[in-house]
Amino acid sequence: MKSILLFVSTAVILMAGNIKAYQYSGVKVKHEDEHHHLEREIDPRCLHVPMNSGLVWEGSYASKEVPEACKATFVTVLGQIQPITLHPKVETYGEMEVMHFLKQAQNDDSLMLVDSRSEPWFEYRSIPGAVNVPHSHISKMKSLPEEYQYALTTLGIEEKSDSTFDFSKAKTIVLFCNGSWCGQSPGMIRDLMTMGYPPEKLKWYRGGMHDWLALSMTSTRKLKR
Repeated sequence: MKSILLFVSTAVILMAGNIKAYQYSGVKVKHEDEHHHLEREIDPRCLHVPMNSGLVWEGSYASKEVPEACKATFVTVLGQIQPITLHPKVETYGEMEVMHFLKQAQNDDSLMLVDSRSEPWFEYRSIPGAVNVPHSHISKMKSLPEEYQYALTTLGIEEKSDSTFDFSKAKTIVLFCNGSWCGQSPGMIRDLMTMGYPPEKLKWYRGGMHDWLALSMTSTRKLKR
């Protein structure tokens, strides 16, 4: 009976065109030379874990009765917690908005998901479909001139001879970093706006990798079962 109800509920969501449906249907994206199917990767053993306070919030967030495949351990005391809104014209995204954006980006070169962390972090694990433009490539333009030019080209920014910028071909980008406690993507968004980047072309995935992985979303690093 529960399976039938789940199927019906999922079907209703899909038919309604609600972006919440992406966690069930998934989104196909291309990341570098590989194809990925973004979805919520839930081990079958986790589907029957009862949702109650004793199991979910016990001790270190999960009771010992919960199968290991259904829980993960995260560092919870890093960085500084960021506000929900960085700027009135910069939209803050959640996971379903990121998936919807990535689905659109597969056929629209003017859209780009940007991982603003340094290259080692990106290479270790990222969201499939993301392009790595480290925040330092913008913030340290004088000490990293080649990387700075790469960032401008990647984002579609043209630097004019008078040192001003042309944003007419600038991409609409969603930026993220390690989590709601991470200051890299917020700092990069502020730096880009200081340069004149149109704020309506800037989106922020506040939860970043922390929330993405906490919700068992597909990443570029293979899961170990």
